[in-house]
Amino acid sequence: SLTTESPTTRTDFLRNMFAASAALPILALSSPRPSNAAPPFAIMAEELGYFPVKDEASGETVMVPAKAKRSSSDQAVELAKYLQSTKAVMFGAFWCPHCQRQKELFGKEAWKYVTYVECSPKGYKSQYATCLSNGIDGYPSWKFGNGKVQSGEMELIDIAKTSGFSKKFSFDGGLEEGQVPSLGGGGCK
Repeated sequence: SLTTESPTTRTDFLRNMFAASAALPILALSSPRPSNAAPPFAIMAEELGYFPVKDEASGETVMVPAKAKRSSSDQAVELAKYLQSTKAVMFGAFWCPHCQRQKELFGKEAWKYVTYVECSPKGYKSQYATCLSNGIDGYPSWKFGNGKVQSGEMELIDIAKTSGFSKKFSFDGGLEEGQVPSLGGGGCK
């Protein structure tokens, strides 16, 4: 014989669905299998200073360094434009925290004028052979247009002095102090 149950109202149906879906997060947390999901790129870039991408031409995974986050001072932009005009080059590696700090010292607006050469073979747009031929063995390393070479992290006032910028223009080191936490100087090998 057929039995007929009382029809469920739309409200009852939605209430039951909501109650069932509320238990799903608890079930997911109690799962014995760990999640294999990768963190979002923004988190990877924040934590590591770089994130992986697949090079469409070669199929290899390369690492893209994070962009500078802080805004540039006007004098940092002028210094970066001067460095570009004198053909100064910064050699670095995507994984180097001193290189990342060097980028942050300039700031996002100024950094676009700095000629940067990626020396790590796994780095995005790597110019590993150029780094070898220039004798680069630590990061960051600068080759200034006046022929001077300097390895290791540098404050902007020191870059201004070494490059010759401060002889032609004034540079107030006090404007840049404390903007980016220090890593204690040095560099990466």
